Amino acid sequence: MKFCRDMRVPTNGKTIRLFTIAFLLASSCCSYGLSSEMPGVFEQQASSVPPGDELKQMLSIAESQHEIVTLLIKQGQYQRVAPEMKKIFELNLPEKYEEAVAQSASLVAGMLVERQQFAIAHEVVNEALKRARLNENRAALFKVEGYVYKSEGNLEKALESLEKAVQLERARIRR
Repeated sequence: MKFCRDMRVPTNGKTIRLFTIAFLLASSCCSYGLSSEMPGVFEQQASSVPPGDELKQMLSIAESQHEIVTLLIKQGQYQRVAPEMKKIFELNLPEKYEEAVAQSASLVAGMLVERQQFAIAHEVVNEALKRARLNENRAALFKVEGYVYKSEGNLEKALESLEKAVQLERARIRR
């Protein structure tokens, strides 16, 4: 068996492929904001909506819900995270705000992964995927799903999720 000189890993195709996927996951998930909290996920979106508008109130609710979820995670109240996140999803914000919802789910999943709460992270990401309509958001969520799988050591599932993300991104390029 041949080994890669610098990495000390076998150079068979599957191992290299998994290593490459793991590297891409680490770099893409960090750039998507998984490793840190991002206050104001919905706040920026709300600034473009006229005061008193029902949509502005919904965005304010979503922002508050996101903050509630992050506080619950910090307090270790993990059983409450998915039901509270569902309140954001159930607002059924217009498609224009779908990216903010996907970012919220991604940030929450990242916080859960940091605390080894993989099942809840999967629940949050899966619910977000069910509701995401835009391919760019679905692709980003599949990357997050891959990050969760990778973090729990399930590299095959991580690979599947990333391949779905790539497929969606390629479809966007062909348009």
